[in-house]
Amino acid sequence: MLKEKAYAKINLFLDVLAKRDDFYHDLEMVMAPIALHDTLRFTKTEKADIEIISNIKITERKEDNLVYRVAHFMMETFQLDAGLKIIIDKQIPMAAGLAGGSANAAATLRGINRLFKLNLSLQKLAEIGAQFGSDIPYCIYNRLCIARGKGEQLFFLKNTLKAPVLIVVPPLEVSTKKVYETVDMKEVNNRKITTMTNAIYNRNYSLMVQELYNALEPFTFTLFPEVKKLKETIAAFNVEGVLMSGSGPALFVFHKDKNQRTEIINSLPNETRVIMTKIKA
Repeated sequence: MLKEKAYAKINLFLDVLAKRDDFYHDLEMVMAPIALHDTLRFTKTEKADIEIISNIKITERKEDNLVYRVAHFMMETFQLDAGLKIIIDKQIPMAAGLAGGSANAAATLRGINRLFKLNLSLQKLAEIGAQFGSDIPYCIYNRLCIARGKGEQLFFLKNTLKAPVLIVVPPLEVSTKKVYETVDMKEVNNRKITTMTNAIYNRNYSLMVQELYNALEPFTFTLFPEVKKLKETIAAFNVEGVLMSGSGPALFVFHKDKNQRTEIINSLPNETRVIMTKIKA
């Protein structure tokens, strides 16, 4: 049995630059991996099939699972002469803006590459992953980076970034597609990414949290006002920084005061999921 960890991500900066002809958007982002992760275990089987076992139901049909689709592609493309059993221990909330599905798909690509000794480079795995999702190339590497285009153009930042982060997830599932469909470019307030990247380069924590930005927030807030209310509740504690990740609904909170973090957690509705983790970059 072979094991791969699939790490969640947060967007420290997310700007929407333009709408593309292929119905996607050109983005400019700073993405960071966090310690929160799913664990995937891979085993070869004699039966020529792909079996997926998960502690949480991911899709109604196995064939709709991104992990299955990626695994099936690899088995067919490289004519792998065995079946595959994949066990998924899911800890990343689904449809939350944390790239849980993409992280699982990326872990599957890495896992199959190792299990069947394909010796494919990470770059090649990222190219394959890009066919299935814009966040998968990033999740192949799990490194602090600038991402452009649909998210597949990666420019790695050499500096490390260490900080505790609180993940707050309301009981909602947000469709990324639906959020982007509501984006009106006339209402997007574009910002320069360089202040954020300079803050990271200079290890200026105060400036980094000051420069947190997500252009998708107003559009998700319109669709889901409860996410906006949750952010306002957290911000009322005068935290150092709070921002929605991706298209939401997950929020991440920077605040070094442990006692106040406990107060924030205790103030949240019971059905809200709270995860204490850290940036892994």
